Amino acid sequence: MPLQPMIVRSEAGIKRDGTKFEGNNYVDGQWVRFQRGLPRKIGGYRLLTQGSGGLARGIHTHNHDGLTYVHIGNSAGVYRFTLNNNAVPTPLVDRTPAGYISDEDVVWTFDASYDTTAGDVMVLAHVAKNLLDIANDENGALYYGFDNGTTPLQLIPAVTVSGGVVALEPYIFAYGSNGFVQWSRPGFVADWSGSGSGNARITSQKIVKGLPLRAGAGNAPAGLFWSLNSLIRASFVGGAPVFQFDTISSQTSILSSQSVIEYDGIYFWCGVDRFLMFNGVVREVPNSLNLNWFYENLNFNEREKVFAVKIPRWGEIWWCFPFGNATECTHAVIYNVRENTWYDTVLPSEGRTVGQYAQVFSSPIMVGNLDTTEVGNRITEASDNRITEDGNNRVINDPIYFTVWQHEFGANRIAGTSVSPVRSYFETADISLIASQQPQNMAMRVEFIEPDFVQSENMTVRITGRANAKAGEVTSDPQTIYATPSTPQEQLVYFREIRREMRFIFESNTLNGDYQMGQVVAHVEPATGTVLGEVAS
Repeated sequence: MPLQPMIVRSEAGIKRDGTKFEGNNYVDGQWVRFQRGLPRKIGGYRLLTQGSGGLARGIHTHNHDGLTYVHIGNSAGVYRFTLNNNAVPTPLVDRTPAGYISDEDVVWTFDASYDTTAGDVMVLAHVAKNLLDIANDENGALYYGFDNGTTPLQLIPAVTVSGGVVALEPYIFAYGSNGFVQWSRPGFVADWSGSGSGNARITSQKIVKGLPLRAGAGNAPAGLFWSLNSLIRASFVGGAPVFQFDTISSQTSILSSQSVIEYDGIYFWCGVDRFLMFNGVVREVPNSLNLNWFYENLNFNEREKVFAVKIPRWGEIWWCFPFGNATECTHAVIYNVRENTWYDTVLPSEGRTVGQYAQVFSSPIMVGNLDTTEVGNRITEASDNRITEDGNNRVINDPIYFTVWQHEFGANRIAGTSVSPVRSYFETADISLIASQQPQNMAMRVEFIEPDFVQSENMTVRITGRANAKAGEVTSDPQTIYATPSTPQEQLVYFREIRREMRFIFESNTLNGDYQMGQVVAHVEPATGTVLGEVAS
């Protein structure tokens, strides 16, 4: 029988739940996303700056006077740097409030608002010991200062809450335990007792997150508040009440205060057992690909470290989370709003603790972490005067606790003068004659493939598979997909592999490596093959 051409293509998304054989989506991948239903490599990332004093537990970006002001909160306090339009950073400025006591268990919440008295924009920073317990009732302080300032932030003594802060312009809201909310005098960030200010208890549970909400005429400003078991809407009504509050749902949940994000007017977040959204009503976000995988591998003891960040350029929402026994975020589960599919990735080796999409750039800023002692050559972003050699260990004399990265930059990992490749791969769903429209109890033999990629640098492809769903995997040696073939033979990739259940693994792991998949064609024919195979290990 002559060879038959076959398109090598699976359905968009990476399926982790269920068995590999029962689905049509890709079954594995790392640092890969989907566009137009096809895989492509996620962009690289570069180091912007680094700081000490503790892991980052809050981030805020605000654009002002042609610069992006980035504030980061950690256990030691608050730091600020700026980025110009080319994302060139300035040195860190310490803006830690006077009297603040370092604490490793704090979470910082930031926002910004225009202040009438100052005639300028103020950054607001709330801190509370919520990192180990989202339901913590211990109150924390609220601070403020010019967003473009360099001096320490100042205390607002009238406000102590356990939840956080949010600007519903021109009001500032602080929220916390027992459903308590408090708002400022409109237009005055430090005045919480003047005309128009107020407070209310709007539910019995702690409120852990607040965000602005678009409202109709006469009801603006408005906001959403997430308690531990409900979603509540605040609407401006004026008069003595100032705001009215109505419960949208009293039967919801929230995994982490940092897991809520708005995407084009729709709000997405992680519940304790499912993904949820609000677009006028609360709905579950369907996820048949990796829902079980996420919740079964999430380190629930570190739930408050889960954070959301969006990448609108690619239609993505990332939820970064601690996988297995990890105590910091090591993986991300990704919902692609545009493609309506789910996938996941391992995060860079530094991990990530917080992140935010900076509106001026098409790429997000994420903050990583490093231990004070690292083995081998993993620390490349520190300057020589910070490091001493101790056998195989490199000890940081002035510890670097957080590293700030610009994502979606180029194709490599760039840390100062160190440039290294970013590994990206994806694995197709099973291709099998026994599961075809006209089932045949036959294996398949691949003679060669015609690769079709928008490609920078060489890639590799391997064939893997098994004799049956319980048999062990048998994987071929990698074959090269040349970015620029120098001979006619290098235009194709030759194999002589036989599998009853067959998958293809495509990988890029070279400096400047990048790819977008097109119509890859495999040339196959039926072949004899035993139903029994190697024992799975």
